[in-house]
Amino acid sequence: MTELVPSALKNEFQTALNNGHLTLHYQPIVNMKTGALLGLEALMRWNHPVHGPISPGVFIPIAEESGLIIDASKWALKEACRALKRIEGRTGQNRNLFISVNFSARDFAEDSFLEDLYTIISASDVLPNQIQLEINDELLLSQPDTAARSLELCRKAGLKIALDDYATARNPLEILARFPLDTVKIDNILCKTLSNLPELVQTALNRNITVIAERVETSDEMAHLRALGCGAGQGFYFSRPMPERDVTELILSPQLFAGKVA
Repeated sequence: MTELVPSALKNEFQTALNNGHLTLHYQPIVNMKTGALLGLEALMRWNHPVHGPISPGVFIPIAEESGLIIDASKWALKEACRALKRIEGRTGQNRNLFISVNFSARDFAEDSFLEDLYTIISASDVLPNQIQLEINDELLLSQPDTAARSLELCRKAGLKIALDDYATARNPLEILARFPLDTVKIDNILCKTLSNLPELVQTALNRNITVIAERVETSDEMAHLRALGCGAGQGFYFSRPMPERDVTELILSPQLFAGKVA
């Protein structure tokens, strides 16, 4: 296999984006008390014709640095909305699920970001409260005033806002106090050694903010995180990210995740 060269990947990522070679996989977000499916996180995938599957950890930073992430994020939102409508139509999950889509600081810096966001969602027939914008602390701390205004407008439009990697963010409690958030996500693997994790979770809950645990891998981890106050979880214990067709089959299965949380 030939060596991955970032400069070449930049051009090839543009080609992949233009020619429809990117796909989305969806990871279920599960109510850890009832086992109900709450929503799905849309995750970008790139299967390169020469190199095969390329990790998002490789191509997302390249897309962000080059500015291509802006078009990629628009594509991801549009495709995620379409997929959600198809899944609803096939499973009868009418307006019950939300879809979580990742956005970067580069996306929010675009003058047309909010207008493009509203246009895509309006054309999709998906309700605004079925869309969760997933962001990280880089956006909030690098351009706090712009972020605060933009997020408030998103909230007024009915969109949900989720902060990724909340417990390991810089100044997480300051972020909670300053920005309008509906959800915070904690990375189970990164947070295992944090002594202040219970305090961080409880502070979020006191503000009526939902806490989602990511990278839940075992039943013991699920039980511990649930006892900590995390109402929802996602990770390999529940399901790996999967193509749209597999999501449909999963939702139509009789037990879904009930056995996982019993």
